[in-house]
Amino acid sequence: MSLPSPDQFLLRVLVVDDSEFDTELMLRQLRRDGLEPAAERVCTADSMARALDNGSWDVVLCDYSMPGFSGAEALQLLRDTGKDIPFLLVTGTIGEEAAVSMMKAGAQDFLLKDHASRLAPAIRREMREAQGRRQQREDARARVDSQRELEAANRQLRQLSGKIMQVQELERELLSRGLHDDVGQALTGLQLQLEALRRRATNPADLKGIEDSVQIVGQVLAQVRDLSLDLRPPQLDLLGLAAALRWYADRKVAAVPGLSLRFQAETLPALHADVETMCFRIVQEAMTNIQRHAQASQVAITVSHNGSQLEVMVADNGRGFDVRETYERAVRGESLGVLNMQERASLVGGKVEVQSRPGDTRVMIRLPGAPPGATQKLRILQPPPSARDKA
Repeated sequence: MSLPSPDQFLLRVLVVDDSEFDTELMLRQLRRDGLEPAAERVCTADSMARALDNGSWDVVLCDYSMPGFSGAEALQLLRDTGKDIPFLLVTGTIGEEAAVSMMKAGAQDFLLKDHASRLAPAIRREMREAQGRRQQREDARARVDSQRELEAANRQLRQLSGKIMQVQELERELLSRGLHDDVGQALTGLQLQLEALRRRATNPADLKGIEDSVQIVGQVLAQVRDLSLDLRPPQLDLLGLAAALRWYADRKVAAVPGLSLRFQAETLPALHADVETMCFRIVQEAMTNIQRHAQASQVAITVSHNGSQLEVMVADNGRGFDVRETYERAVRGESLGVLNMQERASLVGGKVEVQSRPGDTRVMIRLPGAPPGATQKLRILQPPPSARDKA
């Protein structure tokens, strides 16, 4: 929105001058030039300070030399308030050196009193510039406020995402236990009963049906166990991150003919349970992508600890992919794998970097030992399995 020009409102003028006559001449000139000044005259530091505190001014017109007070002191007094009010030096005589010194100190302009016709144009110019500066400050404050609001919204979003993922992990754990303890045991009981029926069966037709049923129950039981392990592997809680990653990678590699695994892991220090979980899920996502899309013959996973940071790298020698295009697809909601990995890492204060070209794709995971502000108990991890190649 544009601000009004000085011609469109009452001009509030603070005159710092010991001469009432000179002040009246300046105000008359301003009226002749189309301005409507509402002025207050002061001539001491105390009276100027009170006027600045109690009033709202559009411009300060100041004499250079007054008894017991000076233009330089008046300018410093104005600057000490922090107010952006145009300060014009209007004086009878002033040396060039003094004028330059006042301009360097912050005066917007200086005019001689016998050139009063220049006063109104100078005021209009300085008013426009002051309005421009105020608008810039308002715009800057608005940008800062918007940035703060955006940062606050992002923090709330991360907190909400973190809570959602915590609930998901709890639900995964409960569902995993339910599948293992309830459904798995029920299927195992059914399998035992069918085995008993098969041993007692004498009719070949009945025996064939029972054997088929035993086979189906066995397949369903295996699928339930796999689903339970994928939801929440007990190794993560019982043996720690390195062992859980090794176990999971072995399972994934075994399911892909011709794919081999090279796994290396250091003995890790104490890690926060949330960091372990997020790291496992990120590796889980990376391995799933390799299994589905990479067409690789080798996967390499390294787990190490650098100072206070956990570092995990998942690499493969597959066909690679265009990382930028993947991010663009993620923005369109078409492929969220890489975005999910980065979001999980950010929730515990870490990051994920993805590099890819044909024959060399790397997912580099860097996580802190504990999320920022974490208070939960740390778990001391057991030594990981020894590094070896697995065909």
